[in-house]
Amino acid sequence: MSKFTQEEIKWATQTAAQLRFLQADCTDVDPAERENFLHDEIRRGLRDVVREKQPRYLEALAEQFPTGEGGGRDRPLPADGQSASPAELTPEELLAQMVKIAPLLPPRKLREFGLQLQQAGYLELQTTTLQDAPPPELLKRFPMDEFAQVDIQRLYRLLTALADFVLSLDQLGWGLWKAMSPRSQIRRDATFDGDIRKAGGRYLSGDTEVSIGQITQIIDRLRQLVAGLIGAIGPAGRSFSQRHLARFGPDAIKDLAAQESGGMFANAEQKNWRKYVQLAKDLNEDSIESEMVECVARYAEGLMRGTGSPNL
Repeated sequence: MSKFTQEEIKWATQTAAQLRFLQADCTDVDPAERENFLHDEIRRGLRDVVREKQPRYLEALAEQFPTGEGGGRDRPLPADGQSASPAELTPEELLAQMVKIAPLLPPRKLREFGLQLQQAGYLELQTTTLQDAPPPELLKRFPMDEFAQVDIQRLYRLLTALADFVLSLDQLGWGLWKAMSPRSQIRRDATFDGDIRKAGGRYLSGDTEVSIGQITQIIDRLRQLVAGLIGAIGPAGRSFSQRHLARFGPDAIKDLAAQESGGMFANAEQKNWRKYVQLAKDLNEDSIESEMVECVARYAEGLMRGTGSPNL
């Protein structure tokens, strides 16, 4: 039968487990300093133990953690009065002790302690490194090392640069489309939910009524618009050329001139030239530009509607 009570054994078991964890976590710390850490841990464990009972608790701990570094019989805890317990220290003295031992702790332990202090409200978050791992979606777009951490300030700057591009493209693209095809039913969503700046601000601030799906829909409409305009340049140019030749090409002029009656003495060249002059009287820079823009707009709208290449 054990000479210790259940309460003493339970305390010794829990404290010994904590000491083993601390000992393993401080393997790269100087042995003397590591031993001090272990003794400090024991002092913290004894804070709620009546002073008269502390020797028995330490004896029980010596059986669970009997090495000198564990604070057992080889090196007993300093007697009361020889060393102030954490409860007897002022906040300033506790802080001084923490600052003193910080250089001796492994980086991982320092991060853990810092996070605990932040969660307890002792200090505001000073680091700009995100604690959460970046989502897979971000890693697909921006490949990073497996163990890399994202700096939130750099994330803000990257988001700002990309936002400037998207917002300027949104304004330019829809403004250009409105001028090119004023009668088209494809229009930028003028509602509050269709404004990428306002919707994005609500989403970033945690508004539950705005989802990432809504943001994606706004960007997808802009992507379709830009893809349609760019994709229409080549085919629409070819279509314009075909239409132009169908009206002003030599063969087209010849056929049209032949359909008209002319003077008895008018030769074919004169009739052809007269027909060309007649058709070209309305041919100028504005009319050519307008026709080209119309070809691009019609082809782009066909792409945006998913109807393929329209018959221009």
